[in-house]
Amino acid sequence: MRYLSLCITVFFLFNLSFPIFGQDRLLLMNGQFVDCRVLSDTSIVMEVEIAKRNGKIKRREIHKSDVFSYSIGGAQEKILYAQDSLYGDVYTVDEMKIYLAGERDARANYKWWPTAAIGFVLCGSIAYLSGDGYVTTFAPPVLWLGAQFIGKIKIREKYMSDLNYQYNDTYAEGFEPPARSKKVTGAVAGGFAGAASGLLLWYALVGYK
Repeated sequence: MRYLSLCITVFFLFNLSFPIFGQDRLLLMNGQFVDCRVLSDTSIVMEVEIAKRNGKIKRREIHKSDVFSYSIGGAQEKILYAQDSLYGDVYTVDEMKIYLAGERDARANYKWWPTAAIGFVLCGSIAYLSGDGYVTTFAPPVLWLGAQFIGKIKIREKYMSDLNYQYNDTYAEGFEPPARSKKVTGAVAGGFAGAASGLLLWYALVGYK
C-alpha cells in the first residue's frame, strides 16, 4: 500500500512539473519545434531549458537568427523572421511557415532505408559477381550515390502532415534538402556496405578455393 502511494505521488509530481519545461515553444528555422522553458531573451540569443526523455534538464543557448517564432506560456506566437532578400530570406512569413512544414515533414517522415536496401542488394550483387575487381567493387556505390542527385524528390501523401500542401512549390522546396540528405545517407550506407559484403562473400565462397 505504501509502495502504491509512492508511485501515485511520483506520477502526479511528474505530470505537474512537466508543463513547467514544456510551456514555451520555439519554432526553429530548420522546421523543428522545441518545447522548453525560456530563461532569458536578449537581442541576440535565447537561453532555454529543455527536458530530455530521461528527465534530465539541458540548458541551451539558441541564436535568435535560428528562431522563426516563439510562444511564451501559450501566449500568441511572436514572429522573429522577416522577409529580406538582401540576406537571402526571399519568402514571406506565410510562405516561410509552409517551407518549414516541408522541412519538418521530411525530417520526421521521409525514410532513407529503402535507398540503403536497394543500394546494398545492387552493389553487393555486382561486387560478388565481378569477383575481386576493385573497380567493379567501388564504382557501383559511387554511381549509386551520384544517382541520388538526379531528379526531384517524390513527395507522397504519407509524408505530409497536411494534405493542403499538395502541389505547393514552397512546401516542396522545404521538403527537398532534408529528404535529399537522407537519400544520400542511405546511398552511402547501403552502397558501400553492400559492396564490401559482396566482395567478402566472393572471397569466402570462391576466392579461397
